[in-house]
Amino acid sequence: MTSKPAMALLAAAMTAGAAQAQQTATATQLADLTLEQLGNLEITSVSGRAQSLQQAAASVYVITAQDIRRSAATSLPEALRLAPNLQVAQTSAGQWAISARGFQDTISNKLLVLVDGRTIYSPLFAGVFWDANDVVLEDVDRIEVISGPGGTLWGANAVNGVINIVTRPAAETQGVLASATRSAHGGRESVRWGTRLGERTNVRAYAQAVDRGATQLPSGAPLADGSQLHQAGFRSDWAAGNQSLTVHGDFYEGGPDPASNLAPNVRGYNLLARWDSETAGGSPYQVQAYVDSYDRDDPLVFRTSARTVDLQFTHDPRLAFGQLLWGVGHRQSRDDNQATPIVAFLPASRTLTWTNVFAQYQWPLADKLQATAGVKLERNSYTGTEVLPSLRVAWLHSPQATTWAAVSRVVRAPARIDRDFFFTLGGTLAIAGGPNFESETANVFEIGHRAQLGGGVTASATLFRQDFHGLRAGVPGQPLPLTVENLVQGPVDGLEAWGQWQVNDAWRLSAGYLGLHKNLRFSGGLSPATRSFPGLGNDARSQVSLRSSLNIGSRTEFDITVRHVGELTDPRVAGYTSVDARLGYQVSPALRLSILGTNLLDRRHVEFSGGSEIRRTVYLQASWQL
Repeated sequence: MTSKPAMALLAAAMTAGAAQAQQTATATQLADLTLEQLGNLEITSVSGRAQSLQQAAASVYVITAQDIRRSAATSLPEALRLAPNLQVAQTSAGQWAISARGFQDTISNKLLVLVDGRTIYSPLFAGVFWDANDVVLEDVDRIEVISGPGGTLWGANAVNGVINIVTRPAAETQGVLASATRSAHGGRESVRWGTRLGERTNVRAYAQAVDRGATQLPSGAPLADGSQLHQAGFRSDWAAGNQSLTVHGDFYEGGPDPASNLAPNVRGYNLLARWDSETAGGSPYQVQAYVDSYDRDDPLVFRTSARTVDLQFTHDPRLAFGQLLWGVGHRQSRDDNQATPIVAFLPASRTLTWTNVFAQYQWPLADKLQATAGVKLERNSYTGTEVLPSLRVAWLHSPQATTWAAVSRVVRAPARIDRDFFFTLGGTLAIAGGPNFESETANVFEIGHRAQLGGGVTASATLFRQDFHGLRAGVPGQPLPLTVENLVQGPVDGLEAWGQWQVNDAWRLSAGYLGLHKNLRFSGGLSPATRSFPGLGNDARSQVSLRSSLNIGSRTEFDITVRHVGELTDPRVAGYTSVDARLGYQVSPALRLSILGTNLLDRRHVEFSGGSEIRRTVYLQASWQL
């Protein structure tokens, strides 16, 4: 059911859209980027400043707005499946296990996720509650997915990767958009209205309603994981010369009644302001501040509320030689927790702070060789100051080819779940905090190559080794209660590769591969078991994806994605192959109709240990834009 805020905004938007007679979207605005344009696409997540994707010295994949539109994705996690360097598994109707380079878990804690510069991980476990963080997919400009360390720029917890979700400026979302996607088991409705205020300001407002149907276990037993999520927000962009101000915010609430651990009651809001300008000498700088607050009522695990305040400053001074980027930042988060029948955080309330300073310098070593060195010093409430250095070297063969190598030290600082987590099982205290837990660290080595090969083919490949120390685990064989300790170490090796082939003007093929090998050991030499302690992940040794995007005439699009995920071993989950498809028809410049199908190959399958069965689903989608 569509929420009342969404209905109200839809009515206002339709009235305003008719009054302003906004120009309708054209087929040209919906055209896909060419492979050359994709290579020249500007990204910011690798170096902290705008640079072309082709020359970025990192394993980075960009999910474009066109990729999302031409997929069967109906949620943000489903859109993230389009990145071949991510591991994405649905565990229930609204919850997901998402990671990069291993350690896939519902409480994954080594992947940093941002929405327009706002970090969205929870201070409880340094991971993301995916059921409470969503966006209007039509407003996404791109999603920059870096697999590998990003600690020098983004700080602790950017261990295995960074996901940076960038939405479109308000100037690019003018007029009215109404979209509805429905199936027999749920869907979403969204409406967005944008307009111009005076000569310098553009604004937009949106509302969205999502409902998720309940799933079932492989045994056939039903799960109480169906839920709803209602969300609304705005964005305002003001610009004059070299100065700009962006202000945006969101409010959401959702969940069933009564709540369950698979479908909690959630509510929250965020508000962000970002000021960009230049000094008198022409050096760009940025000041950003945001507040993020949420409440989560999960009667079995997390009954928590948290509020985070963050302030950042970055400066890009103009130098005679090389490029320097430096900055400082401070974040403070307070959480309050109520004990559940099995979980308690002691103390129940705590305020955590993170303060950082960083500098990153890029300079040419030779005609086509450049180096980037940086370091971040970050102080946290648990372990004091952590040092996160990195060195990257890129050989720019040509505008079409780059070979790069990097070495980094990354840190996953303790969260509340590491130090203050007490877990009771069957009336017996099983986990009694982690008073001695220190940061998890890794030394990371990478080498990669990215190129436009000619004949409409592009390719990227990265080899990596991540040598971990002090991973979280409990002592094997120790009488209960266990304490959280830094007991596991060892390397994670892998290969990430993907490519695209523009067969002709109407047809594009894409492929991706991720191979992973973990060789973790306890300090005493025993192999740790995922079941013995959460957080070490349950990872497939390989996954493969294939995607075809075909234009049939000037109005019809047919897109199909095939992905194969290998077996999970601890505990065992069978590998599976899944097919998603989309058939879209542009009825008019303003109206597009689509049929979406997900998991078409089988009636149901399980994607993660302990997860429910994910069903085959067919959606009808309509998008109307003025």
